[in-house]
Amino acid sequence: MKKYIIITLLIFASFFKVNGQESETKSTHVKIERLLFLIEQMYVEEVDENILRENLVTGMLNSLRPFSIYQNEEFFNLYKIKKNKSIQSAGFSLNFKKGKIVIDSIYNNSGAELAKLIKGDEIIEIDGNNLDEVYYYSDLLKLIVGDKNTEIKTKYVRSHESQDGEPVKDTIETSIIRKEINDLYVLPIGINHFNELKCISQYDKALEIFDYLYPDSISNATITENGIRYMLEQLDPHSTYISLKDLHDMNAPLKGSFTGVGIRFQVLKDTIMVVQAIPGGPSEKVGIMAGDKMIKIQDEIVAGIGISTTGVRDRLLGDKGTVVNVSIKRGISDELLDFSIERDKIPIYSVDASYMASPETGYIKLNNFSSTSISEIKKAVFELKSEGMKNLILDLQNNGGGYLRTAVELADELLPGSKNIVSTKGRKFPEKSYKTDRKGLLENGKLIVLVNESSASASEIVSGAIQDWDRGLIVGRRTFGKGLVQKPIDLPDYTQVRITTSKYYTPSGRCIQKAYEEGSVAYRREKYERYKSGESFNADSIKYNKEDIYYTKIKKREVYGGGGIIPDYFVALDTTGTSDYFDKLIRKGIFNQFALSWVNNNRKSLEKKYPSFNVYNKTFSSEKIMEKLIKYAEKEGLEYNEEQFLKAKKTIQVRLKANIAQDLYDYKRFYQIINELNTSLQKSLELMKDDKYFTKLDFKK
Repeated sequence: MKKYIIITLLIFASFFKVNGQESETKSTHVKIERLLFLIEQMYVEEVDENILRENLVTGMLNSLRPFSIYQNEEFFNLYKIKKNKSIQSAGFSLNFKKGKIVIDSIYNNSGAELAKLIKGDEIIEIDGNNLDEVYYYSDLLKLIVGDKNTEIKTKYVRSHESQDGEPVKDTIETSIIRKEINDLYVLPIGINHFNELKCISQYDKALEIFDYLYPDSISNATITENGIRYMLEQLDPHSTYISLKDLHDMNAPLKGSFTGVGIRFQVLKDTIMVVQAIPGGPSEKVGIMAGDKMIKIQDEIVAGIGISTTGVRDRLLGDKGTVVNVSIKRGISDELLDFSIERDKIPIYSVDASYMASPETGYIKLNNFSSTSISEIKKAVFELKSEGMKNLILDLQNNGGGYLRTAVELADELLPGSKNIVSTKGRKFPEKSYKTDRKGLLENGKLIVLVNESSASASEIVSGAIQDWDRGLIVGRRTFGKGLVQKPIDLPDYTQVRITTSKYYTPSGRCIQKAYEEGSVAYRREKYERYKSGESFNADSIKYNKEDIYYTKIKKREVYGGGGIIPDYFVALDTTGTSDYFDKLIRKGIFNQFALSWVNNNRKSLEKKYPSFNVYNKTFSSEKIMEKLIKYAEKEGLEYNEEQFLKAKKTIQVRLKANIAQDLYDYKRFYQIINELNTSLQKSLELMKDDKYFTKLDFKK
């Protein structure tokens, strides 16, 4: 009887598996057709649907691990794919491992076998093309696939041990012949070498193929998502796909809140250390304190298990109103304190710091443009004005943007009268202008906006409007150059796509979007290329189109489009006071770990000696504990280098003092100390004293 039950269960399981796959396939098909329709209807430029479909299929291919372009004759016959022996490849399968392209296997009688390549060899160059610039299999295919019996000049690295047992790497150059391999054919996906044979570009057929080629553990939905991401990336660098898993984390900073327990933490020595219980949050309400060590979460031991930051977040975040039980170790006592924390809405602040930088000049640092930014800024402005603020330095350095509406509202606070702030125009969308429409809090007084190569999008809207209306001085380095507007659209499975629909233009008419025709990788790398070209250090090296000239609205000064906002006053990137030793202290997390550990061990005496931040800022010197930092770093595996330490001594002292202040008081105090090293801010404080820099600007209505 049991035998028949088992057989019946297997039949039912098989039925549900097949029908589940069919349902998933239908769902992904609907999703793809909807997405293609949205792109055609909304995208900022004309699109070719055939190219979109080809890129979709190529993206599905690119995530295949390990990757092989070869399949046997039976496979081709099964999926009714035309065979072409005149097109061949090198004869190996590959894996991308930590940025390296490594041979996974060699096919018998292939060109790679005849060239004596073996499994584990790392391919670094093909026909003079450095593979450091290759990020997708499809890019590699363009280099290794070609006509039969042609040559591929290849450079590779082979690792082995010397006679003494030491690791050795040999760099070898050879030639591989694209040789015909019995019963194997090159799969026509992701490449354009097939002459009369078209590449497979139909989603339904490609999904059948990849459903076969991918491991059983990978669903059709995941395969499809791989394709969507690549397809959108070929449109422009800012059109993106967001899975259900990522949607919450991406939206939380813009919405200005998330749901959790309300702590800032750090994983220190395999232990979750509370850095701060967020004021007014659920953890503070039940008595969680800075320095507490979290040993258990929901009866699960989380100390000493190698837990990651993501692992902590997964356990502490959750729906509002749900309860998470934690066990805390406090101070030197071994007794665990149990707390029940009811998850609630936790604010995410976009104003990192606000304080009086000089007797008449306030400083506000904004990290993004969220839904709560304006209320945060208004609160900061009221406090600063009560302390005597007449002028403002607005720090938008490293601010990557956020909501367009928030940028418009901030510009409205800064610009007097009725003025255009920004305009958007797209292929399918008419021009729309955003104007100032109310009296702002910051319309008078000197204004300086700090920007750098990581100031983007909404930051550029604000700085562009301030510059075009001659309202203030833009100080720093050329901004990133993102002038594309994305519209978020929910897809049928509740995932989301953000499609570029428009470009935005500053009041003078310039589009600040930089070129992206060479692809997303080159687009993002351009910011770092400024360092190599000298632009980061010399204003004369700034790249801009001298023919793309516009004029500011009041003073008729020349400004330029097509590549970010060029500052009115250039401040070079400061690389003095740094060293490899200093960089490693940061990268290895030693500053944060040491400061948190030291404060935790000395918290009571520190609170007694420095009852307020002002007392701490005026009297505390980190020089007395530098030796402790050095010894701590050595225990963490960072060897002391006196020359490099002395080169960066002042920077290390300031950074350490800032980290300690963050742990002893709150994270906003970090900036008030670290800004001693902020060269753009320090230069701006000098500029504020000299009216000649502002005589060409209009501060009146």
